[in-house]
Amino acid sequence: MPHGKPSTVLSSALAPSLIPRWSEVLGPSFQLDLRQPQSHRFSVQLNFRAQQQRESVALPSWTPGSYLERDYVRHLEGLQAWVNGQPFPLQRQSRHLWWLEDLPPGAEVELRYSLLAVEASVRTNWLDVETGFLTGAAWAMAVESQRWLPQQLSLQCPSGWSVATSLESTPEGWRAASYDVLVDSPLALGDLHTLHFEVGGVPHRWVWQGLQRPSPRQSWQQQLPKICAATCALLGGERPISDDYLFITRFSATGYGGLEHDDGSALMFSRRELAKAAGQRQLLQLAAHEYLHQWNVRRLRPVGLRPYRYGQAVLIPELWFAEGVTSYYDQLIVLQAGLCSEEEYLEDLSKDLSRFLSIPGRHVQSLLESATEAWVKLYRRDAHSDNQQISYYLKGALVSLLLDLHLLAQGQGLHVLLQQLWLRFGRVGRGYSQADIEQLVGELDPQLPALLHSWLSGVDDLPLSGYLKSVGLDLLPDPAESPYSGLQSTFQEGQLTISKVDRDSPAELAGLSPGDELLALDAERLRSPEQLPPLLSAGGQHELLFCRDGAVRSTALRPSTPQPCRWSLRLDPNASEAACHLRRSWFQGPAR
Repeated sequence: MPHGKPSTVLSSALAPSLIPRWSEVLGPSFQLDLRQPQSHRFSVQLNFRAQQQRESVALPSWTPGSYLERDYVRHLEGLQAWVNGQPFPLQRQSRHLWWLEDLPPGAEVELRYSLLAVEASVRTNWLDVETGFLTGAAWAMAVESQRWLPQQLSLQCPSGWSVATSLESTPEGWRAASYDVLVDSPLALGDLHTLHFEVGGVPHRWVWQGLQRPSPRQSWQQQLPKICAATCALLGGERPISDDYLFITRFSATGYGGLEHDDGSALMFSRRELAKAAGQRQLLQLAAHEYLHQWNVRRLRPVGLRPYRYGQAVLIPELWFAEGVTSYYDQLIVLQAGLCSEEEYLEDLSKDLSRFLSIPGRHVQSLLESATEAWVKLYRRDAHSDNQQISYYLKGALVSLLLDLHLLAQGQGLHVLLQQLWLRFGRVGRGYSQADIEQLVGELDPQLPALLHSWLSGVDDLPLSGYLKSVGLDLLPDPAESPYSGLQSTFQEGQLTISKVDRDSPAELAGLSPGDELLALDAERLRSPEQLPPLLSAGGQHELLFCRDGAVRSTALRPSTPQPCRWSLRLDPNASEAACHLRRSWFQGPAR
């Protein structure tokens, strides 16, 4: 639900006289002191009036939109409590939960603590002498009995700093309608740059930090409204569901990510990639992805996320829809907004297809398993991940592609399913389940639920070629020039080390493992990753010398015939007019 008019506040530190007394607000009041950014730490003062004899306070272990228990408490320092002005003991009940017991009626409670802010991402806290970014879940302790009461926030910042947030401004600072709204409202701090535009009469802001001038301000001014308008059209409207939308964007040398919020999104992007045409397109795709999330996953929310349970992982099989559908559309929206060519769209889609078809884990983990195991696998990647799992973002996007093409052939499209889910669940604040998706899919096509079930629950290859053929596209493999070994290597610190071994590959059959140092092949010294492939022969046997745990060993490596290294989408020269017409409908999207 909209929670008031967000604002960007261009101010330095609040004067002490402007910091509200906690007793003057209905719910908890937070004061953040950020005036020592060189320490990469900030302090928090939390005041509230006790409503019961025992109050519990907790710091979230995860943040909505990122399904990993991050244990923000590991950055917590010096937690202390006072009651009616006197020191008071806190009883720790778990990693992130404390109790204050035997409180007097209406006791005035004050908590003080500090947080280390050294992780530059959209899910954590970062603070230095130039900029800062704070994620609500990573700093705001919840007074659990007062979760649904208004929360007040004030800041003390270094001189000259600006603040951007989607929170409602007040004379004293900012106000959140509830703790959930506070957690959902990141803070951008420091030297900020802002673009303003409107979509359907709704004000939008694009705030960024860290980008070296010159910035493509003029391009963004023209492109971003088109991205937003195309996204709104997908949901059958001309304006977003938010009453005031804020993009917070951090540019760094490297890095990529995004996190959705009800009334905004936090983005992180590499300024090196921004210098490339493909990188500029990727930034627009990232913006489209997070913008669509204000419907799909923020308000059109799986039932397991209503309400959020900040202290525990929750199994969410519907993540394939929440993230997969959004990932599918983020590329398509850029095309439908007129900001890339059809060739560029097919190029980006080909990269996703190539990545999917190159991951052995697609035959091990189903899409529904990927969604339910998000907490323990997707965000904990290692050298073996591609052999064990498939991303629900990636496979979810390709299943969404199949759904879209299947429904388009019947004069509908995936957007019809998305709109129906929004009307029945998202608009009225009801959580939906996997069964609800299947029911709606059956209403659109009685034969489709069985197909969808096989795509979601099976580990066989998806029928991508056939569906792409129906829109006049051929999915063609591009074979590698060298025999297939199934290993990848990197050269670091003077060592050529295996970084990845494919499941059931010649390298795995030879007993090789990530971390092994490659020394020589058939007595020839190996010194670079590029040196190995030309030395291999398909069907032959090679003596490979390697080092593991300080011991030199040898093994027989038997490469197989070259395998596709990528897949390409190409127009079918013999496509029927019907197929070409369907492709045009697909590219055009819902009428605006």
